[in-house]
Amino acid sequence: MLTPGTITEIVGRLSSGRTSLLTACLGEVTGRGAIAALVDVDGVLDPASAARAGVDLARLLWVRCGGRRDTGLRAADLLVRCPGFALVGLDLGEAAAPLSHTMAFRLRFAVERTAAALLIAGRRRVVGPAASLVVEIAPDRLEWSGPGPVSTRLARVRAHVRVLRARASRAGVVSPLGFCA
Repeated sequence: MLTPGTITEIVGRLSSGRTSLLTACLGEVTGRGAIAALVDVDGVLDPASAARAGVDLARLLWVRCGGRRDTGLRAADLLVRCPGFALVGLDLGEAAAPLSHTMAFRLRFAVERTAAALLIAGRRRVVGPAASLVVEIAPDRLEWSGPGPVSTRLARVRAHVRVLRARASRAGVVSPLGFCA
């Protein structure tokens, strides 16, 4: 699903499903017994929900940054250089300003030398041409459920995933991700 040695970006507005897709990727990696790391800039991860979504929390390193983006970037840069991680996730949240070209290519060159994939989630694209795959998530429809004549519980969010950029990687052509929020 995610190609080792590449950067993938998930972009979308608040409540689009980008965090759900990031969590699904973490669940897929930890579910097969690999180790993953999540650098959580805004502190949005809910461990109970992540565990229900299939994330093996014993195989996840969770780095909380307290809203400090620079700390999150430094942590991600360090983690992609550490051996042993199959996936390093970087959730930039809503304050996702583009990275400098220097920082974007520093991350790209670091991750290309490892067996890890770097997955960046945020409101907008931040690494530009350094990303091998960029997917945009847009909510399509909300489905409600509950007793009575008016449904009051959110049951499901349907989202569209659109590939904005896909370039050939070391292992071949990157395939689009399948996802249902």
